[in-house]
Amino acid sequence: MTEAVSGMTGSLWVCATAEGTYVKLGELSDLRLRIDGREIDTSNVDDEGWGSSISGARSAEVTATNNLILTDAGYAIIIAAIIDGSTIYAKILQSGTPTVSPKGWSMACGVNSGNLVLAGTATQQKADWTIKNRGALAAL
Repeated sequence: MTEAVSGMTGSLWVCATAEGTYVKLGELSDLRLRIDGREIDTSNVDDEGWGSSISGARSAEVTATNNLILTDAGYAIIIAAIIDGSTIYAKILQSGTPTVSPKGWSMACGVNSGNLVLAGTATQQKADWTIKNRGALAAL
C-alpha cells in the first residue's frame, strides 16, 4: 500500500512576523518546494581517484501559483513583502494547518518575484510567486 498523498491537500501559509498568526494563501493550483545544496570539491591525491566533497551553502525556494484574489489576507502579506523587501515567514505544508498536525517545512523568507495575470483570453486571473529562504529551512 502506498503512503502517497494527493497533491490537492498541499497549502502555503504566510505571516508578517515570527510570532504572529499564519494565514493561508487562497486557491492554490500549484505549489513546489525546491531544496538545493552546493557541493564544495575537496578532492585530493589521497582520494585514490574517487574525489571527495563536503556540503556547502543550501537554499530553499517555493514557487506558488494561485487564482488572483487581491482581497486575500495572504496576498496582503506577500505583496507588502515584495514591494518593501521585508522578511516574512512561511509554512509549506503537505497536510494539516500551522496549529493542527502540520506536516511540512517552515522558513523565514523574502518574496523574490511575482507574475500577475490580470487579463487573458485563455486563462483566469492568477499569480505566480517565487519565495526564497532567508535562513534555515526547518522540518515540521
